[in-house]
Amino acid sequence: MTSQLNVDTIVDKAGSGGTNVKIGNTSTYVSDGGSATQNTVQGLGKSWCNYETASTFVNNDSFNVSSLGDFGAGSCTMNFTNNMNNDDFSSPAISSDTHIFQGGTSTSNVSNVSRNTNHADSDAARNHNTVHGDLA
Repeated sequence: MTSQLNVDTIVDKAGSGGTNVKIGNTSTYVSDGGSATQNTVQGLGKSWCNYETASTFVNNDSFNVSSLGDFGAGSCTMNFTNNMNNDDFSSPAISSDTHIFQGGTSTSNVSNVSRNTNHADSDAARNHNTVHGDLA
């Protein structure tokens, strides 16, 4: 027999809000159309970063990024706070004024290389990277 829980707000035991609510890695949600289910944890972005490499090298904002490594013109490595399970994750990246290519992946980081229209390594004002896959 299945059961259903209808509530307006979920709070932790202390009553301070939902800050400590956890879901299992096998939880599912129903698709927008209602005909399919998906694993909730698998669908979440595991890391993202908005960073600059042009006039200054700076992490503007990020999630699950402990640090950035600057390895010369156009080359950057995003180091994860929490490692990935393997290096087979998806990591699309985009840059504001150059083309960006993935330089490599490991369980602890992803590297990107941005290149200008002449295909030369080049720093960019805005770079964006996100990671989807399995956390360790």
